[in-house]
Amino acid sequence: MGNSLRSYGDQLKLIPFYSQCLKATMDKNKNTHSAMTSLTQNRKKLVVQSNEITEAAYYLSLKAKRALWMCLSDIKRESGEHDGVFTVKVSDYQNLFGVSGPTASADLKTALSEISRATVKFYPKEGDDEEVTRPWLAESALKRGRGSYRVEFNPKLMPYIVGLTEKFTSFYLHECGKINNARTIRLYESLCQFRSSGIWAVKPSWLADRYQLPQSQAENFAEMKRSFIEPALNRINEHTPLNVSYKIDTEQGGKVGKVLFSIIDAKKLAAET
Repeated sequence: MGNSLRSYGDQLKLIPFYSQCLKATMDKNKNTHSAMTSLTQNRKKLVVQSNEITEAAYYLSLKAKRALWMCLSDIKRESGEHDGVFTVKVSDYQNLFGVSGPTASADLKTALSEISRATVKFYPKEGDDEEVTRPWLAESALKRGRGSYRVEFNPKLMPYIVGLTEKFTSFYLHECGKINNARTIRLYESLCQFRSSGIWAVKPSWLADRYQLPQSQAENFAEMKRSFIEPALNRINEHTPLNVSYKIDTEQGGKVGKVLFSIIDAKKLAAET
């Protein structure tokens, strides 16, 4: 339960280095703004996903994540329900991610095949079940001669996709479109979940489980730090509106307790200055 909670003690530990990000973020915001505004309007697609999805344990490749995003971005949150059937167009994939038509067609075919074989594990905060594992899809079908797919999600999964609570994670596709690593994207989604508070404290075991990290990283924090956390944050700081730093909270005996992330949103900072 306490893996990703932000305690008062965690907040105090972050204060000394939180302010160090501010100047770097303001400088970065000047450079990022022109790059963001140069993107075409049709790529500014908002993804709003339930925190149950953000906090779930699964691994999907970059192509599969993009196809999943396209479905999630079409859910109308105000209705509070969805039948779980989506139409995913090759032309939309092409426009959103800046690839050729043949590449978009091949990517979507591969992506939906992968999602149809994959499962996702949830950790409900209420009810009798501690863990729930389900397949993503009921089926996917290529529409004849239309360059589009009909994607039907597992009906038992839809409550988690639409959201069991009123808590959601949101971001624009163009903000993270240059990130080409699937696990870095998972970390970015988690950081976006806590962008308003600016603080995220999480155990390494949580990162390893939720992002399905390789065994070498899951069993060795030094390796996780070297080959996952630091390269991922470098990409996020360079290519997204977030400026993130971190420190390690150690327990007695020098054991790693939590990773404490400090998150500054360049867009929010620019609006306030």
